[in-house]
Amino acid sequence: MKHIFIINPIAGKGNIQKEIINNINNLNLTHKEIEFEIYITKFKGDASNFVETKCKENIPYIFYACGGDGTLHEVINAACKYDHIVVGHIPCGTGNDFVRNFENKDNFNRIEEQIYGEAVYIDLIKVSDKYAASVCNIGLDADVAFNMHKFKRIPFVKGTASYILSILFCLFKKMGKNLTVQFEDGQVISGNYLLGVVANGNSYGGGYKCAPLASINDGILDICLVKKISRLKILNLLNVYKAGEHLNNEKISKYIFYKKNKNIKINSTSPIHLCIDGESYIYGDLEFKVIHNAIKFWVPRGTKIINFYSGTIL
Repeated sequence: MKHIFIINPIAGKGNIQKEIINNINNLNLTHKEIEFEIYITKFKGDASNFVETKCKENIPYIFYACGGDGTLHEVINAACKYDHIVVGHIPCGTGNDFVRNFENKDNFNRIEEQIYGEAVYIDLIKVSDKYAASVCNIGLDADVAFNMHKFKRIPFVKGTASYILSILFCLFKKMGKNLTVQFEDGQVISGNYLLGVVANGNSYGGGYKCAPLASINDGILDICLVKKISRLKILNLLNVYKAGEHLNNEKISKYIFYKKNKNIKINSTSPIHLCIDGESYIYGDLEFKVIHNAIKFWVPRGTKIINFYSGTIL
């Protein structure tokens, strides 16, 4: 099986991509009779185009998404329609949340451990015509991500500065979304929610453990909704939410709705900004479905999926 490393040169400010390429070449894979290829993407969407083209050759490949969660999102959405393809990941983005679903996640950055890994099945979230490996989120944080482009246009405003300005912009706007949520088991809830996630993985946003009971191979989606609260309470909530302690913290848990289900529909009174693995989209009403064992994922040697939860569907 040929190993193809798809490298996003600007992910994570481009700090470690050269090191990845050097590590690949230093392994002397050709001498070890291991076929490999390095492809450097040229623009957003190029990873998806490249994978789609290679998949049609009907040859078994392992595609390593060398970038952030957005690069992995591109590769998975192109590859998941093909049974003969395996997807791997070498994280070099800003958040790198997907690998937080694994024990010994540092092995994802060790090329030799990657080469001698194994394929396992993982689930995906299907929403409209897209697939998510980790988390789909709506509400305040999704609005912040969506509005960042407004501030990136300002001269000398980049990266962190645009993110902070977007947070301030969203905090001073009307917060909360009126949502009606329907579950496969028949339960329906309605309310005004500050933010929410439908999760396959346990974290997003660079380590916010939004769905602390989620596992990427359990065949279940986790939904976490946070009720609308005051701006002052948001500051108290964030640290608890980031640590994944919001289900057990008495001061916070009363604002939290958490449930596991396989099929979730969300209806809103206004268009929804939705982040899918960190990529921003706009939708009306939404339907999320878990696709169990949707794709073969390459796990480095010495690494395994973390299973946070075992039990009945809540």
